[in-house]
This record gives sequence, structure tokens and C-alpha cells, in this order.
Amino acid sequence: MAEVQAKRVNRDRISALPDAILYHILSFLKTEDIVMTIFLSRRWKNIWASVPSLDFCDEENPDTISFSRFIDNVLFFRDSTDIQKFRLHSTSVEDFDRVCGWIGAAIRRNVAELNPSVEYYGDDNEPQIFELPQSVFTSKTLRVLHLWSSFTIDAPASGCFSNLKSLFVFIDRPVTNSMEKLFSSCPVLEDLCIHGNDGMYGDEAVLNFTVSAPELKTLKVDLYTHKHYEKCNFRIAAPKLENFHLSQDPSTDCYLENVKSLVRVTIDLQDHFAGEDCLFFIHGTALLAVISNVIYLSLSAHCLKGCCVPFFDKLSRLELVLYNCYYWELLKELLRRSPKLEFLVIELKDFMCPGASSDHEWSPPESVPKCLLTKIKTVSIRGFKGKLDEMDMAKYLLKNGDILKMMTFHTKDLLRTKEELYKELSMCQWVQRIVKLNFTLTIRMMAFHV
Repeated sequence: MAEVQAKRVNRDRISALPDAILYHILSFLKTEDIVMTIFLSRRWKNIWASVPSLDFCDEENPDTISFSRFIDNVLFFRDSTDIQKFRLHSTSVEDFDRVCGWIGAAIRRNVAELNPSVEYYGDDNEPQIFELPQSVFTSKTLRVLHLWSSFTIDAPASGCFSNLKSLFVFIDRPVTNSMEKLFSSCPVLEDLCIHGNDGMYGDEAVLNFTVSAPELKTLKVDLYTHKHYEKCNFRIAAPKLENFHLSQDPSTDCYLENVKSLVRVTIDLQDHFAGEDCLFFIHGTALLAVISNVIYLSLSAHCLKGCCVPFFDKLSRLELVLYNCYYWELLKELLRRSPKLEFLVIELKDFMCPGASSDHEWSPPESVPKCLLTKIKTVSIRGFKGKLDEMDMAKYLLKNGDILKMMTFHTKDLLRTKEELYKELSMCQWVQRIVKLNFTLTIRMMAFHV
């Protein structure tokens, strides 16, 4: 009996799993680690050759020759199984023709997700331009594409990306017209992410592009640079766009056309000096106007005081990040112009923009906003410290929120004790009704239930 139990304990349960489950488990590993499983046992000898995901990265193997030979061998000895995902990240391979051959092999194996990042710097310390092979454009199976390289595009006149649904593009040093050509070659694209870092602009760089995608539903644009540039703008023409995320530093010109289907929008304009740019207010006003039909809005910007806030007739949930510059006026304007607002989240951040006033006294609106009287059910205030103006704002919402059900305060650095805050806020009840306040305080949160 003891011998039988010992055999049960020592039994290799993982090797006993079906091949399909083993393929799935191994697909989360780098290909070098997958190949090493051939030494485990006879059962594992040929498993690696059918794993649907290939992941090659020379970060831990900078030897160009051995890295390239390894990829050649894996692709040569692999069986005829289709490749689901193919990822190649390299900073050492300078033979781009060889790279195109690897990508072509993945395309011939009906790859569905392609993620090439090929960077090589020449003797002049300038990045070499990688040209996407034609087989990428004409693939019938490619559904997800990630592009991280400094690339150029010579797309066919027709028949491009017939099934491409998701596209991620990282911009470092954009090649002239490549962005325009790429975005005009995706007829069924549904998800698009454009990301750029600090190195994307030169001293006089210009980045202009148009995204014209009839089926696009989700668009995310993250552009960050601390360099000054002559001009940067992009135009979005996507009639089915539902989700839009824009994060920029500094601010650029963004034009959206025919986006009446928008539901969720996140805008994060991190330019600390936007208030010194008169055009910022013009572009900010235009951007807010075109998204005024959204239902869910997350808004973070330092200097929107000069912008004309439109009416948000459908807005149900607002997440508003307020900095130590002009911020109460923006809150009051959004409350006044959002008659159907039900859920309000306010995040308070300590940051003073250049030229902004340090006087943040809360002054109530001339009239109580309609949403506060008839719609707002919950209010959440993050970064709450119990400052005088913060307390005045909270008391105003408590006094005038006729159907308010809950107000939650998230804080780490209270300036006053919870007893003092409870006593002062509990006095905000209307005489005409009985209001029950349940007060709890943790390190992060203090909550009131009305």
C-alpha cells in the first residue's frame, strides 16, 4: 500500500495533461524556455514544435549570430501547426532582409497576432528604417498588429489588412507619410492605439496624420514629449467610434469628425504651460464641443478656465481631476451644464500651474445646478484633506443634493480629526428632513451615507 501511494505522489501530473493544455501553458513563456522543455522527458520532446505562440527577444542574448541561428532553427524544425502569435524584439539584428524572412514564415503559418520591434542603430547613431514586408499587408489571417520600429510603408493600392481588427503603433521618429499610409489601409479596423515617447520629435519636427477608419470603435492616443515642436495635429474620422482616450503632454491639435456614437471619453492634457498658449483655449473648446454627447467622461487638464464648456445633455458619469489652478470654476460649469449627471467623482491634486492664483476659495453657483437637485446619487472625492475650500464644496453638495445617497471621501493626509470633520459635516442636514450619516474612517477612506 505504501508503495502505491508513493507512486501516486511521484506521478508527473503535468506531463499527463492533454497536448492542447500544455500548448496553452507554454504559450506564456519565451520560446527559448519552451525549447528547453525537450530535456524534461520523452513526452516533452516534440511538444515545443506545436506551441501556437513564438516569442523571440535578444535582451538576454545580445549575440546576434546565435540569436539569429536560434530563430532560423526554431522556424525550420517547427511542425506545420499554425502560429497564433509571433513576437520579435531585437536591437542587435542589422540584417533586415533576414527579419523579413522570419515575418514571412509567420505569415505563411497563418499568424493571427504579429508583434515586431526591430531597432538597429548605425555608425552615425541613427536608427535604421525598417520596411514592412508586403506579406504583412496581404495576410488574410492577421487580426492584431503591433508596430514598435522606425518603419516605412510601401502598401499595395488595394487588398491591405483585410481582417486586421486591432493595431498598436509606437511612434519614435515617424517616417514621412508612413503614418498616413498605414491608417488609410485598415478597412475593418476596430481598435487603434497610438503611443509616442520623448524622442518622437526633433527640433523642428512636424507630425500630422489622419485616421480614417469606418469601423473603428476604440481609439487611444498617448503622446508625451518635453521638446518643443513646430506643429503636431491629427484628425479622426470614425463614424462608429464609441471609446476615445486622449493623453498628451504638451497639448496638440486634435480634430474629431462625425463621432456622434461616442459613449466613453477620457481626456488627460498634462501640459503645465497650456495657460500661456492662447490657442490652447480655442482647441480645448473645440474638443469639448465635439464630445458633448458622451455618457461617461473622465477629464483632467490644468488650464481649462478659458474654455467654453458645452452642454453635456447625455452625461451620466463624470470623473474630474482638479489641480490647484482655477479648479472650482470648472467644476461649477460642468455641474451647471450636465443636467442628467448621476455619478460624480472628483480627484484633487496639488499642482500649481505657472501664473495661476493661489486663492481657491469656494463660492457657490448663482443657482443650484439641476443635476444636483434631481439626478446626482453618489459623490466620491479623492485626495480630500479637509481644507477650508474643500469642506465648503462638500457641504454645498450635501446641502443641495436632494436625492444624494452616498458621499465618499478618499484621503491619506487629513488636516483635521475625523471627529471634527464628522461634527461639521453632520450639520449640513436640511431642517425639513431627517438625514442619517454613517461615518467611517480608514487610512484611505472616510465615507458618509446620506
